This record gives sequence, C-alpha cells and structure tokens, in this order.
Amino acid sequence: MRLSLLSTICWASTVLAAFDFNRAGAVLKAPTSDSFKSVTGSFAVPSLTGNNRLSIWVGIGDSTTQTYVLGGGVSYNKTLSTWTAFFPSPATDTTSSVPAANGDNITVTVDIELGAGGSVTIENKTQNKKATQAVAAPSKANPDALTALAADWWVQAYQVIPGELVQTPNFTTIVITGCSATTEQGVSVPLSGAGAYEIQGTR
Repeated sequence: MRLSLLSTICWASTVLAAFDFNRAGAVLKAPTSDSFKSVTGSFAVPSLTGNNRLSIWVGIGDSTTQTYVLGGGVSYNKTLSTWTAFFPSPATDTTSSVPAANGDNITVTVDIELGAGGSVTIENKTQNKKATQAVAAPSKANPDALTALAADWWVQAYQVIPGELVQTPNFTTIVITGCSATTEQGVSVPLSGAGAYEIQGTR
C-alpha cells in the first residue's frame, strides 16, 4: 500500500516522511500573520477490503496540534460512507446525499470561518452527486482557539488502544490530487512546504 500527495498531483511522495501512529498524508502551515480560508483535495476511492477501518479526508486544523479540525471525506468500515465533522464533535453522515463506491472520483472542499464553524463540500464526480454541509464549531470551544493554521490531507487508520500500531484495510496506492490551500488574505500557499507523514507499523 502506498500514499502519494502531488500538487496538481498534490505533493511529493512520502519517501522522507515522518512517522505517525495512525495517519499518512501532509500538513501545511499557514504563513505568518495569516490563516487558512479554504482547502481542497481530490482522490479516487481505492478498492478496500478487510475488516480494518480507514478514512481519506481533507481538513483545516487550528494548528499542528489538531485540537480542533473541520473536515470531511470518505470512510471505510466494511462499507463506504461519506461524512463531515468539526472534531472533536461527532461526524455527520452524508452518504445518503453523496454515496461512494470503489473507483469513484471524490473532491472535498473545506471552508472555515475564523472563531466559528464553516462548511464542507463533498462531490462525487463519478456519480454526479454533490452536497455542501454547514458544520457548527464544537459547542464548548473557545472562539479564540478556533484558529485555522494547518491544512490537512490525510489517510487515517483507527486505533482501538491509544498508541498502538494500527493495521489498515488492503489497498494499493492512494493519490490525493488537485490540492490547494488559500488563506484569508487570498494567498495560494505552495504545497512544497508541507510536512509529510507515513503510518508506522502497518502491514
């Protein structure tokens, strides 16, 4: 299994990536004195098999600590679903509006309002289905903490026990393309500055 992020093929591959317990992908920091407004990424849903869970998603985080993250994407848990969320609040299932199947081409666009919520648009270009979901910020979050300093493109496995080495469903290559990250000041931030991550210990 392999993940690549390229710019229009979003970013370079993960050859020199850092390791993460349950995520592979890239994180891009916002320029000094600016924050992200909109982030986009596209991918083809891979053929996933097995009993382990996996999500492919795009998001905007408060910072690289990722305490608060607005995002959405596709998840696999024996079946495929689409979702939006403002973590740590629970996700909203959007599968009835935008279903997903193996091989479908998906584009996710995340738009955030500083100190508040935002919206997530999931488009299945193969099935010609599209939905924009307004997503409220976590109710107990201090608005001052709802910054937007990190753009995220992730393939995420799930830990049953915190800190354990995860296993993923079977797949070959996941490529996230068409990636863009635009700031509040209208700057399109080059993806060459993103940090890359690989999942540690997967099979």
